Amino acid sequence: MYTNLRLLSATLLLGLLVTTAQAQQIASNLTVTTQNPKEINIGKPATFVFAVKNAGQTAAMGVLFETSIPEHAEVAMTEPKPLAVDGRKHTFQLGDLAPGESQQVTLVAIPRKVALIQLNSIVTFATPTETSLVVRQPKLTTTAQIAPEVVIGSKVEWIVRVTNTGDGPAEAVKLTPSLVEGQLQGEPLAKVVEVGLLQAGESKDVKFSIQPTKSGKLAARFVSSNPDGLTAEHDSLSKVLQAKLAVISEGPHVQPMGRNGEYKVLITNPGDTATGRAFVKIKIPDGLEITSAAENAWDEETRSLYWRITTIRPSDEVVLSFQAETNAEGPQTLTVTAEAEYEFIEAATATHTTKVISRPNPIVTVLNDQEFTAVGSPISFKIMVVNAGSKVADQLRVRVAMPKELQGVEQEGYTLADGMIEFPLQKLESGDKVSLPFYAIATEEGQHFVRVLLDGSTLPREISFESFAFSYSDTQPAEDTTTETAVASEPSVGAE
Repeated sequence: MYTNLRLLSATLLLGLLVTTAQAQQIASNLTVTTQNPKEINIGKPATFVFAVKNAGQTAAMGVLFETSIPEHAEVAMTEPKPLAVDGRKHTFQLGDLAPGESQQVTLVAIPRKVALIQLNSIVTFATPTETSLVVRQPKLTTTAQIAPEVVIGSKVEWIVRVTNTGDGPAEAVKLTPSLVEGQLQGEPLAKVVEVGLLQAGESKDVKFSIQPTKSGKLAARFVSSNPDGLTAEHDSLSKVLQAKLAVISEGPHVQPMGRNGEYKVLITNPGDTATGRAFVKIKIPDGLEITSAAENAWDEETRSLYWRITTIRPSDEVVLSFQAETNAEGPQTLTVTAEAEYEFIEAATATHTTKVISRPNPIVTVLNDQEFTAVGSPISFKIMVVNAGSKVADQLRVRVAMPKELQGVEQEGYTLADGMIEFPLQKLESGDKVSLPFYAIATEEGQHFVRVLLDGSTLPREISFESFAFSYSDTQPAEDTTTETAVASEPSVGAE
């Protein structure tokens, strides 16, 4: 009996190409020897021992030994057990054979009729090979740059840089912006930007032109990505500054008619940046007349004062002052408006009301320039009335009530009846004054009081004023000639 051994070409299990010359070399280095009896009786077991050896210098990987048993024989035992049995074909796995290594397969067959037992065997294997593939990895990073502080309404750029920091190309990169906090003119951060291909180490800048329209925090997020799952995001912050205007108006709250008053306007900037050029307008009511102001500030046609201010910083206080005289009764309200040339700064307004009061204010003084007089001698008195108010004092009635110890002396310019002297009705414009003399004689010695009574249609009530005269007797001179009667000076126009 004999064994017919065939070697097949090598099969590449890892999918790497091996040349025919390499396969032939490995195949010629694999040897198979068989040990089996020369002959055997029918029904008796025959043992076949196959030895597969790698006699070469290259490892044979995944060696398989296949042998086919004829139909007139059956397999009684194998060592090792077959990897697979397909009909009459038995496949044994020998594994990897290093140079010089060998493996054995033992098979016991029992013939069932007299015939030649011919085993057809095949050895298959894989040969090791080396190949290399450089694996690279792209990586995205995203950064954004904007000024840490920007002014509301100004046009600024948000510059976003997308960089491939890896060692392989990043394809189909896109940048997705989004506004996290703040308010912008339009929607400049609403569209996805196609960045495209980024080679290793390459950067591309994307510029977003923005115009903030709200003060405070401004925050945006920028995310770069591609279809391969690469992603990188960056949050960027800025602060939006805004100038503001505030106005305070000061002046008299109550003022008499025809009186000059000083007014002040205080302008400040409670914001966090300068205003730039600003304009101030003060609308003057008809009841006030400007008496003093900065040169060229007054415009008669609009009855307004105008100022132009170069800029107002947050720490500045601008004071504008002027003087005005009251010329009409009632509340007189001026209006102050401060505006900036920059459209994103709101105008500021303030008002101030001066209540103008006009009323008569008669002041009465009684003069007696004699320290003392003898009983029976005439005493000279003079009544002084001044209208210190801003309104005419009309229908003024001046009367003098005298005690019984004094007798009035009839004179031109007044009437005398029942101890009462009465002067003709008086009319005093603002600032006018009148002198009304009268005379009396003391019938007894001592100190004698006279009372002046004043009333009129424009006065809310009657006004009274007292004075006195001291008389002595010739038969008994007064021991103490001192009198408390003061010589009063003529009254002048005073404050209401």
